[in-house]
Amino acid sequence: MLVEPGQTNFDLRFRLFGTPVRVHPFFWLFSAILGWPVINEPDGFLLLIIWVVCCFLSILLHEFGHVWMGAVLGSRDSYIVLYSFGGLAVGSRELPHRWQRILVSLAGPGIQLALYGLIWLWLRSLSPETFLRIPERGIFLIGEMLNINLVWPLFNLLPVWPLDGGMVARDVSTAVSSRSGLQFSLGLSVVLAGFMAVYAVIGQNRRYAVIPHLPTGLWIAFLFGMLAIQSWQLLQQARLWQTPVDDRLPWEDDPDAWKR
Repeated sequence: MLVEPGQTNFDLRFRLFGTPVRVHPFFWLFSAILGWPVINEPDGFLLLIIWVVCCFLSILLHEFGHVWMGAVLGSRDSYIVLYSFGGLAVGSRELPHRWQRILVSLAGPGIQLALYGLIWLWLRSLSPETFLRIPERGIFLIGEMLNINLVWPLFNLLPVWPLDGGMVARDVSTAVSSRSGLQFSLGLSVVLAGFMAVYAVIGQNRRYAVIPHLPTGLWIAFLFGMLAIQSWQLLQQARLWQTPVDDRLPWEDDPDAWKR
């Protein structure tokens, strides 16, 4: 999960700012599924297209945050893949030091939060008369860009592997203890992802949704449930490994190492 998908004949490919970008067809499908409830609104199909565009721009910016920070610190030949579970900045973390990889991991959510701040400041600068002249579709676009670029990066910072926060937790934990840091970070990932999955199910009943702003629903339950299972599998395998000299883990050199 959260590894680069295979190439298809339906991939959209282009270069932007010198970086190759590949968009897997499932990216469009899953984005549409997430935004499908708006189809029942007036002009629902147009709103759905706006939602998909917001997802595309926001996730692409997130991945460029990783790529640009990696380039500043010395990584080369990075490329971006957008697919069903979001995006990947492949090669951006190919760096020798923990602090460099931590900065790369934080750069993705960071650039999204920066965009959120810029949009918020722009809205604050508008007079009430100017704001009221913005068409409803424009208000929808602005609202979704604010939501996506605040909520999504914050959840991406959760210490759940292999989200950005999980990678940071791994690097910090192994810096504190090369012997048990890896197991600690994966154990934390299991507990937190499992909690998120369970809460997403029971929180669908508003009576039990006692934590404000925490997302619920079967999609969230599925996502974090899969992350909890993967973290558990990696935790079992990690007990057999020792942290390499260059701080890289077996599945970073070989994404399928955890299966063996």
